[in-house]
Amino acid sequence: MRIVSRGHSCVEVSTIDGSILVDPGGFSDLEGAFEQQQAVLITHEHPDHVLPEVVAEAVTANPTLQVYAPQTVVQTLHELLPAVARSRVDPIQPGAQVTVGGIQVRAFGGTHATIHHSIPVVANIGYLLGERIFHPGDSLQVPVGLHPDVLLVPAMAPWSRVGQTIDFATEVDAPLWLPIHDGLLNENGLGLFDRLLGNAATAQGRNYQRWEQGTSYDINDLISREPNA
Repeated sequence: MRIVSRGHSCVEVSTIDGSILVDPGGFSDLEGAFEQQQAVLITHEHPDHVLPEVVAEAVTANPTLQVYAPQTVVQTLHELLPAVARSRVDPIQPGAQVTVGGIQVRAFGGTHATIHHSIPVVANIGYLLGERIFHPGDSLQVPVGLHPDVLLVPAMAPWSRVGQTIDFATEVDAPLWLPIHDGLLNENGLGLFDRLLGNAATAQGRNYQRWEQGTSYDINDLISREPNA
């Protein structure tokens, strides 16, 4: 299984059987992102995680592309799509399980983390891909009975403190932590969060890796690397 970061929270996960794109949002490099994808998974409706017009264009252009997303995102996409394409954009709920591109996907969670009591809480779906990689979206809900090899850790967000993020990653207890949701950080911020999360991972006997955007990584190779090598 391989993984590629397209920046912020957008990742590609692939095997020899197929490829899935998660959270193609406005802070990510989406040039060519939808090529040869079997499916797109969307965690929630915020624009740093999904650009509906871009996704609708991709669905229209690719007659086999499947999309799974919370109901509000599905409604928006249906409004943008011709009727013939709407059947390939489906809502997904926590507890659901689908297989696309030969990759099993399980859905978890339910709600976005609270930013402020004055800001409405939206639906958020976390995805376990191939029983190995967990993408939580914008949530620190710890899925029950989940034991992934790789946790995609939301490094910096307006809805979280770094201490909460560390507690979340520790409780999920994946051997490898890869940072996502870092599109708002400059070089100084990336260095700071890498140190904080890296030190926390090391203290827990886990491996934190800073990964390069646009580079394809084999999951097993990342797990076996020295921390931040």
